[in-house]
Amino acid sequence: MRWLLDDPTLVVTNVLSTEFQFVARRGDSLLQVQRPDGQTFGALAELQLLYDAKMPARVQNYTAMARQKFEMPIVPIVVYLTEPGPDTEVVTAYHSEFMGLVTHQDFKVIKMWELDAHEALAQNLPASLIPYVPLMAGADEAVLRECVRRIRTEPDHEELETILALFAMIKLDPAVVERIVRWHVTLLEKSPIYQEILEKGVEQGLERGLEWSIVRVLQRRFGEVPASVRQSLEQTPLEKLEALLDEALVAADLDAFQERLAAMKQDRQD
Repeated sequence: MRWLLDDPTLVVTNVLSTEFQFVARRGDSLLQVQRPDGQTFGALAELQLLYDAKMPARVQNYTAMARQKFEMPIVPIVVYLTEPGPDTEVVTAYHSEFMGLVTHQDFKVIKMWELDAHEALAQNLPASLIPYVPLMAGADEAVLRECVRRIRTEPDHEELETILALFAMIKLDPAVVERIVRWHVTLLEKSPIYQEILEKGVEQGLERGLEWSIVRVLQRRFGEVPASVRQSLEQTPLEKLEALLDEALVAADLDAFQERLAAMKQDRQD
């Protein structure tokens, strides 16, 4: 929270999300924060993998409900992890006018791709924020190595390192990431962030992204993936790719995965 609001004097005094049932999504966090002058406010943080045009209305609703329930000022924050398309405007407020009545709600927006990776590492970030650094501007192999070095000093380094790999592969060469970072398929499958990527990928029709994910999982588990498998994946419709990603994570061996892929292909032909 100190990092998000750029204020090292803030102190988090309570976690309110468990008491506020309207804010129960994976990416939400509602915290009670205190300033040095004793003033208390609520900080509502939304973590978003992809840009969401409906976010302003959702933030306005959550902010109003939180303000009413806890009777304190609410500071809404939205963190976008990946950059939207070049023609997309990242909105920082909700505004509505109807019959002469105006509703307006500003919110703070953090664009991860506009932050400087080197500056972030110089700030001695807490370990829980290190996996996000590869999404920042200027992230390179040296930055990734430093992220890995810091994470491996933490008790839960395996989970953090898996999430680091997931984000690093969005910006950096996957071969470079695999050479530097140790990641675990089981931890990846259980990760809420992985589930968010999968859900958003399906919603937005990112067939190529799902194909790439399947190939990377197979390579990590079983070695080189035959060209025939890659070609079959390219011809597989989106609704089948999600099931194949699950299969890639649990298949006993590459032959078992190929049998499942062939069975799906036969189903399409029938």
